[in-house]
Amino acid sequence: MAKVNPALVTRLFKELKVGRSQLYRLIDAKVRTTHLPRNLAAIALASERGINISRYATEEDLATIRQTVVGSIPAPVILPPTSTSRMPRPRQARTARGQAAPRRGTTVFVVHGRNTTARDEVFLFLRAIGLRPLEWTQAIRLVRKGTPYVGEILEAAFREAAAVVVLLTADDEARLRRTFVRPGDPDYERNLTGQARPNVLFEAGMAFGKDPNSTVLVQIGTVRPFSDVGGRHVVHLNNQPPSRQEFVAKLANAGCNVDTTGTHWLTAGNFTAND
Repeated sequence: MAKVNPALVTRLFKELKVGRSQLYRLIDAKVRTTHLPRNLAAIALASERGINISRYATEEDLATIRQTVVGSIPAPVILPPTSTSRMPRPRQARTARGQAAPRRGTTVFVVHGRNTTARDEVFLFLRAIGLRPLEWTQAIRLVRKGTPYVGEILEAAFREAAAVVVLLTADDEARLRRTFVRPGDPDYERNLTGQARPNVLFEAGMAFGKDPNSTVLVQIGTVRPFSDVGGRHVVHLNNQPPSRQEFVAKLANAGCNVDTTGTHWLTAGNFTAND
């Protein structure tokens, strides 16, 4: 059994203010929920409690923890930021499987349509977990041009953000023209159904083309599906804790340094559909 780093044990004692037996019970509980080795479970526990784990974990350790988070635990492992400056995006570290690891940070760019109420509620939630939503006017400033193209603004926002949230709400209504309806087509092809705005669908494609691992699809209410994201897991966001926890986990996986140490995030933002 891998030994827990003694320096990390000392730090956990100081931060958690618990006895040795209680601390090891917490570590063992993390082992059971994540199936990580004991030394990595201790690192995961420390990161969830806001401890900077960079001095206690190797790149291989972090890669293993990230891979485990994706497949098993509902709550995110908070990993340290690689950079807090606005310099060009650094070369990304590689995981044990050779894939680029997400750049860590707190900035999130939200792609949305006309439903600004839903956008504002998502902003409230993001701020409650320690993240900074990047507003459109802030994205414009990143371009440093008097008359930039919209695509340039989006590119700058994607570079700045640790993650891109694509918010799907039923802002439009759409159906197939009668000429193109086929036998067996589902109801949403035959009848007017709520659909995300075309700009949202287009920008979702841009985000996935730029960095699919840092793009999170979020849906509020019932929205007409589109086949190009078939098989992609979409967060169906509502006011229930499991939905919020799922959103948090996706944001952490995408590269966000989320903070769930309090409880306000369990109620911040109203995600009742108004479609």
